[in-house]
Amino acid sequence: MKKKKPAKKKAPAKKKAKALKKAKPIKNKKVAKKAKAPKKKKMVEKAKALKKAKPAKKVKASKKAKPKMAAVKKVKAVKKAALPATPAVQELQKQKAVFSVCSCQYTEPDSIRQAAAELNVDPHCIIKTVVMEDELGKPMLVLMHGDQEVSAEELAATVGAQQIMACSAELAEVHTGYETAAISPFGIKKIMPAFMEKSIAMLPEIYLGAGQRGLMVKMKPDELIDKLKPFIVSVAK
Repeated sequence: MKKKKPAKKKAPAKKKAKALKKAKPIKNKKVAKKAKAPKKKKMVEKAKALKKAKPAKKVKASKKAKPKMAAVKKVKAVKKAALPATPAVQELQKQKAVFSVCSCQYTEPDSIRQAAAELNVDPHCIIKTVVMEDELGKPMLVLMHGDQEVSAEELAATVGAQQIMACSAELAEVHTGYETAAISPFGIKKIMPAFMEKSIAMLPEIYLGAGQRGLMVKMKPDELIDKLKPFIVSVAK
């Protein structure tokens, strides 16, 4: 009967088996935790990629804005080209003169006073360009106030001619290329000397013919002297 005692040693084996069964879920939990980690990394990488992609939208917006600036430049170019293409205006533009073009409606015979009334200026500030010639038929331009006349005798004595007279409307158009009441000292057909009444230089601003009826050029007397370079005389009456 004493030989049955060794059977009690089997008890520790059962305890080990139970301990192993309880330990298995712990290993599974560790594996599960390690498997979840890569998913978080992928989410972080996607978030970073989205943040980097946002500045690309701003670049596209700036590229679309460039054609608008080009359109503004084209509009400005059209406005500059809107000036009448008379020989006088073109000559002033070539010389880079500072001037503006005014429009007014007037008819003969008193066109200067009508133009002065429309522009609301003194007729003294409207400068007419008179085409004259000497006894040899040599033409010349004389710039005079709109409310004064040219003294042919004083002009002849000033330039050393025997006689000075005004050209006819037809002959003035041949010399200048402009019709009556549209004559400008700029852009004329023939090269000829120009004489300017000295008191014109004392005015704050003047109005000249622009080469077309109903158009006048507004500028400073200093600008006229600089671009035309006329001889200064005192021949008004």
